[in-house]
Amino acid sequence: MKEKSKQAMRRWKIIALCFLIGLLLLLAILTLEKWLFSGPSEQQIMQWDHPYGITVYQTFRPQTITNLKQLNIHWIRYQLNWSTIEPQPHIYHWEILDAAVKLANDNHIHMTFPLQAAPSWALRQMCAGRLLFPGPAEMANFGQSVAQRYNGKSGHGYIESYEVGNEEFDSLWTGNWSESIACRIPDYYGPILQATYPTIKAASPQAQVGMNSIWWVNGPHIKDYMQWLYQHHEGKYFDFANFHYYSCTRDPAVGQADSPSFHQEWQTIHAVMQAYEDQAKPIWVTEVGWNTSAIQQDPHCTITPQTQAQYIIKTATDAMRSHVIQHIFWYTVDRGNDGMSLTQPQGQLPAFYALQNFIKQHPSWQP
Repeated sequence: MKEKSKQAMRRWKIIALCFLIGLLLLLAILTLEKWLFSGPSEQQIMQWDHPYGITVYQTFRPQTITNLKQLNIHWIRYQLNWSTIEPQPHIYHWEILDAAVKLANDNHIHMTFPLQAAPSWALRQMCAGRLLFPGPAEMANFGQSVAQRYNGKSGHGYIESYEVGNEEFDSLWTGNWSESIACRIPDYYGPILQATYPTIKAASPQAQVGMNSIWWVNGPHIKDYMQWLYQHHEGKYFDFANFHYYSCTRDPAVGQADSPSFHQEWQTIHAVMQAYEDQAKPIWVTEVGWNTSAIQQDPHCTITPQTQAQYIIKTATDAMRSHVIQHIFWYTVDRGNDGMSLTQPQGQLPAFYALQNFIKQHPSWQP
């Protein structure tokens, strides 16, 4: 009897062990399945070793993904106007942004999304005799709504980076210099940044939140703009500094009077950050480009396709060597015959292949 009892005990132990092993295998399979097939979470998609990006405006589709994969680019800066998403207070049209976020997430493309182009009902600040800028509360509410929807936990995918504003806080041109410059000062922008940053962070804690893009390529202005932000304690309200670089036909390696070279511009921004002991914070270049035709672009700024390729590689090289710039986004691809697009109906331009080759040689900037 004792021998039979021992044998029965051994059988139960074997059965229990097999059950435990099976349970562990099942848990492992379910975990792997979730990792492979579920929507991306904050932890899955957050990778900072891919420095290159492309900026697109409204158009983001499978062909765009094809171009990104051909270039081995893993970031998209997707632009869609606030006025399109929320044309009336609290009446949202999410369809276009939902589709863009899904397309990016499904293809493991990281997205930064600028909060830009406020609807008329949200404008509260006067400049140049017109309602020009949104109010801080209006922008903060919009930022919170977007970040809450795309925080990776609400069923609509994940946006991992936001920019509080685009060029509109630094680019007005009315035909009068004095009037235009008066609307490029950060006094209008600072309260918006201060109000919006915390609402995005509360809704999507792991998302990066950057400042607006400094657009005017003017050395004294760039320095004054950044100093104002730090003097008014705005430095704690952005995770990365941000600028665009458009130099018309000028070589980005060459500065001219108050117009800095690409190198001089990021150095000016970083110098201010360093002066306020914030030098560890990165800089993003969220738009840079040159046009090879006048289609939808300034005809006075047209350069040859070969020169465009040279300029793009110069900015890529300088950004890589800076150890300060974390991401650089070129404008643009998959935009038909737009003069700045590196892809054209007749085929890819030399700049496309030059950039493709550069990225192949330098896929990561990590030391």
